[in-house]
Amino acid sequence: MSARTYTGSVRVALLDDHALVLKGLIAHLEKIPSILIVGSHGGSQPFRAMLASMPVDVALIDYSLAMDDIDGVALIKLLRAAHPALKILVVSAHGSRLVIRSLLQAGAHGFVAKSQEPDEIIRAIDAVMTGREYMPPGTVSGLADNPMARLSPREWEVIRCVLEGLSVTQIANKFNRSLKTVSTQKTAAYRKLDIGKDNELHMLRAYLLASDSEVPSK
Repeated sequence: MSARTYTGSVRVALLDDHALVLKGLIAHLEKIPSILIVGSHGGSQPFRAMLASMPVDVALIDYSLAMDDIDGVALIKLLRAAHPALKILVVSAHGSRLVIRSLLQAGAHGFVAKSQEPDEIIRAIDAVMTGREYMPPGTVSGLADNPMARLSPREWEVIRCVLEGLSVTQIANKFNRSLKTVSTQKTAAYRKLDIGKDNELHMLRAYLLASDSEVPSK
């Protein structure tokens, strides 16, 4: 682990809709004297209310929350707009390079895969607190050969939700967008991917997984 160049405790807040994950993260972070856990929540609304009521240095947030909750790129943009000084670390099982690229473009400061060793959380916190980004090894390269890398962050957000089984209406409700906006983003994404139907998207996903390209498995 790199040496700390900052002083005092790091105030950390956690967001994950899986109670077991939250408890595991809290149990690990509480062992670190320099980290002060100021709160944890399972939904973005109480989490955002907490951030508005107290100082927080680092937010550890899950990438994908409940179907009716705002998450992903949209949540990161909201947090950055409301709290410009907040360091945002995404902790998720969605470890593809495409996901990480979209999150960093939206304003996240780093990404920790849930498959990594627990101590990587500490390294990631140290990195963002010293002005650096944190990414798992091997995630910077490899995007050029993935057709989904052609998508904008918002288009990818829509495609990610389609792959998770959400309808256009559900996606619009989830991110508080109009049906027309989501439909336009979905159509634009399909045009870039050279597909026309939902089943073709799933076929493309299966092909990329089989060829060892990185797309979400969920």
